Amino acid sequence: MRFNRFIFLTLAGGLLIEPIGTQAAKLRTIYSFCSQSGCTDGKEPSAGLVMDGPGNLFGTALFGGDSGVGTVFQLIPNARKTKWKYKRLYSFCAQPSCADGSDPQAALIIDNAGGLYGVTMAGGSNDGGVAYKLTPNAKHTKWTFSVLYSFCALGDCIDGRGPQANLSYAGKESGIPYDGSSPLYGTASQAGAHKQGVVFMLTPGGSQWSEQVLYDFCSQNGCADGADPVAGVTVGASGSLFGTTYGGGADNSGTIFELSSTGGRFTRRTTTQTVLHSFCSSANCADGAFPAAALHIDSEGNLLGTTFGGGHKGSHCIDIGVSGCGTAFKLVPNGEASRETVLYDFCSRMNCSDGGYPLAGLLIDPSGGIFGATLYGGMKDPTPGAGTLFDLDGSEKALHRFCTGENCPDGVEPEGDLITDGSGNLFGTNLFLGANGDGGTVFELTP
Repeated sequence: MRFNRFIFLTLAGGLLIEPIGTQAAKLRTIYSFCSQSGCTDGKEPSAGLVMDGPGNLFGTALFGGDSGVGTVFQLIPNARKTKWKYKRLYSFCAQPSCADGSDPQAALIIDNAGGLYGVTMAGGSNDGGVAYKLTPNAKHTKWTFSVLYSFCALGDCIDGRGPQANLSYAGKESGIPYDGSSPLYGTASQAGAHKQGVVFMLTPGGSQWSEQVLYDFCSQNGCADGADPVAGVTVGASGSLFGTTYGGGADNSGTIFELSSTGGRFTRRTTTQTVLHSFCSSANCADGAFPAAALHIDSEGNLLGTTFGGGHKGSHCIDIGVSGCGTAFKLVPNGEASRETVLYDFCSRMNCSDGGYPLAGLLIDPSGGIFGATLYGGMKDPTPGAGTLFDLDGSEKALHRFCTGENCPDGVEPEGDLITDGSGNLFGTNLFLGANGDGGTVFELTP
């Protein structure tokens, strides 16, 4: 499932729509896509970014490139980090029949040698998407691309199809790079034994890795265990995997789940799934509905996340066919006795100036601050708006409302998670617009 196709384009159309209020935070666009003829640099970055030790940014663009089906890119800062140089590392569909994959919607992860790992939604030897790696040379001036696994390798695609969420590994939540040898975990939102998606594990083994499905969704009657896992999983301190499904659950509005293993090692046989929360359990879906982002873990072991819909539906909520305008929530994991609490209901303010419909997850910075992005909202007009960046410190504060100039040179619709450089600056991507039409942007925000 992909949530874009730009409601805002029909609203902006070159018009100047001014943001509400004075914003103390400073946003700087550090790259606008489609800067090259034919968008060979990439177009529509829907995922977040990853930063290495020296401060380089790496990411993916869903479209563009030589074949129009996506790129992997690097942004290199100068010594003072006042300017950034773009470098394309890979353009997908470079191999016959797109055996190398196409349509990379997920963010990258980075290992301790600087290697990059990701997934694509399509392409591969079976057109079910791939898991891939980009390996740099010693000077990090050249990169070698390799396919680690092609999905749909098994009959009827029971190994999953269409992975669109970030890969994860033990230690990722603490900020350490991937060690290059431990298992990687992810989700495929399509196919599997019950055609409703899977959680999988990739195990290194030379040039071709092995894949094992740990759980098939919709294994219970009525898909009470969840369906359509559009977000990735998060590895907890105990080794359990935590995640969300966009559908399924008691009200078909999504779930929060935990996968645990007996014996400390995940296999299909040793994996147990527990639904920690079914959304829309409260009247009028006040607890939220349709979670589409990965969970993150705070210092106390609580799970923090967002829902695309549900929550308070007041007079400021924009109707785009989803009940409610979304929530930010916290869940204290405790098996079936887990407790979910709504931290904030979006579109609670006039004309949705606080933002609405978050697809991105919540960033917990080293000081414990919580930041995020909403897909719509933030504008003076009673329209879906262009999206916001917010600080969830007690009460919600909009740090930036996108489309601050004619034709929106700062971009619109942030879908991916924010990241921080550790000194308080936030980095992210916008799916659309920017200085070159409709290519999207990479931005830096100084709160």
